[in-house]
Amino acid sequence: MDPKTNLESISRLGRLLETVCLVAALVVAPLTALYWAAFNVLPADLTREAAALAVSPELPGWVRVLCFAAAMVPGGALMLALLRLRRLFGLYKEGSIFSLANVLAFRDLARALWIWAVCSVLATPLHSMAVTAANPPGRHMLNLGVGTTELELVFLASLALVMARVMDEARRLDEEAALTV
Repeated sequence: MDPKTNLESISRLGRLLETVCLVAALVVAPLTALYWAAFNVLPADLTREAAALAVSPELPGWVRVLCFAAAMVPGGALMLALLRLRRLFGLYKEGSIFSLANVLAFRDLARALWIWAVCSVLATPLHSMAVTAANPPGRHMLNLGVGTTELELVFLASLALVMARVMDEARRLDEEAALTV
């Protein structure tokens, strides 16, 4: 493939994915708020897990606000990861492939994925405490757990960190090659 055509393709995809990441980051909070605002009127299939923890399948408004706050812990971390990914795609859009900015963007993405993984682990107990906040004494719950989602996030964060190191080495080699006469 022609290097110029390949770089143009990378730039075009970078522009598209930069926009997708921005839109995705911007809709996380409103969609989460909409879910919890409409929780009591949603079909049972969409509320079964949370409703099973509560004494009543309908949650009071203040409990839904707590649930929204609990959901925004990993939601905020997801937004951060999407914005870090957006920055990386923005560099690709500009045609920046082997640069220090790319290395730093990959490192920041890896950190954001680690933060998302930790926040996802914290979300389970926060969610269970929020959903059961209106339960009578002795009926409050604290769930703990690590699932495949958290393990996948740890794997992706590790992968991004390795890719950052590979990109740093590629950048260094590219700089050396540019200085070689």
